[in-house]
Amino acid sequence: MDVSAKIITQFVKDLSFENPMGPGAFQKGSERPAINANVDVKAANRKDTDIYEVELNINISAKREDKNVYIIDLKYVGLFEIKNLTEDIKEAYLLVECPRQLFPFARRIVYDMHADGSLPPLMLDPVNFADLYEKRKKTN
Repeated sequence: MDVSAKIITQFVKDLSFENPMGPGAFQKGSERPAINANVDVKAANRKDTDIYEVELNINISAKREDKNVYIIDLKYVGLFEIKNLTEDIKEAYLLVECPRQLFPFARRIVYDMHADGSLPPLMLDPVNFADLYEKRKKTN
């Protein structure tokens, strides 16, 4: 049997944005800040049902001379109904396929938050969730 999946809902679980310098952080002539972006994924089953909660965590920080320019911390969740998910592919499916579907929406939230903070546009690069999954398996 083929795996069938649908997104029941998706939502912002937690969002934090710190912008202590405001738009002044990007004045002409100032040094570009070092931007660090981290992505992580968690997944859990909802009480032995076909419902799975997949949480995409995106943390972005920009620093210049050890001072925070801005910090964005987003927890974006999707509830998926997934039928015929066998144990041999379960982990990979939940940590690769599901976040791949959620990422464009989370990326847009980060983009909007950045713009709403009067900061220059920030478009996160696409994430290779398969590579992220393989790296995670090697470290565990």
